[in-house]
Amino acid sequence: MPHYTKRIDRATHALTAYEQEAFPGKPSLLQRDPFYTEALLAALVCDLEHYANHHGISFSGVVSTGRALNAEEVSEDAPYKPGDQVRLTRQYNYCGTVIGWQTTGSDDATSYLVTVPGIPYIYAEAATHLEPAPAFPPTETILGTVRYPDQAEQLYFNIAKQLPNAPAATRLKLENDRQRLLAALSSWSGISGSRIHNELAPRPTAARFQQPGTRAAAADFPTGINHRLTAAPPDAPDHKQPPPSAHGSTPTA
Repeated sequence: MPHYTKRIDRATHALTAYEQEAFPGKPSLLQRDPFYTEALLAALVCDLEHYANHHGISFSGVVSTGRALNAEEVSEDAPYKPGDQVRLTRQYNYCGTVIGWQTTGSDDATSYLVTVPGIPYIYAEAATHLEPAPAFPPTETILGTVRYPDQAEQLYFNIAKQLPNAPAATRLKLENDRQRLLAALSSWSGISGSRIHNELAPRPTAARFQQPGTRAAAADFPTGINHRLTAAPPDAPDHKQPPPSAHGSTPTA
């Protein structure tokens, strides 16, 4: 995090210089009184806004740009990024995939948003309650090798949807693939096979739940069941715009 350290150092020097200008000859309280430091920082921001207004500069635009740059730099240093496979240590050691994050509370605490196969909601957990998960077990199918849980979920759904009308010659192969995918998803995630099946089973009256913030895994699989599987890993979702509707470290609807 070299760039982060440099920015903290520059900000410290700037605030120290401002304090010396505002209170010349007095001892610094920056390292001893957090309330004083907060008040001094607020005074500096106030003066910067006066400066911007005096010179015809949009202060709100400057602040928005600065916050956006900060969010981008924080994301680069984040311990987990979208697409990472993690174990949720507070949630029965379930395994899932990070799809983004959000900050909550007055202290801007970061919660990572995680989807788990068979769970119809999103978990929001702090990094301290996550750890790297084992790799998803490569699973052979008639379309190729599946290496990611979102690929497995999408292919399972496609197979389940096409099985009733599949030709008799391919139905057994498709059913074998379905069972292998279900076993892999269950063993990796820690969710029972029946629960995963119930969540991924096609619904005739409503579209299946789609996890916000993720790119559809269908992009990695052909629409037609007779095409070959694309082996490239799925693109990570845009981590600059984490999906909404998660609070603290509780599941969200």
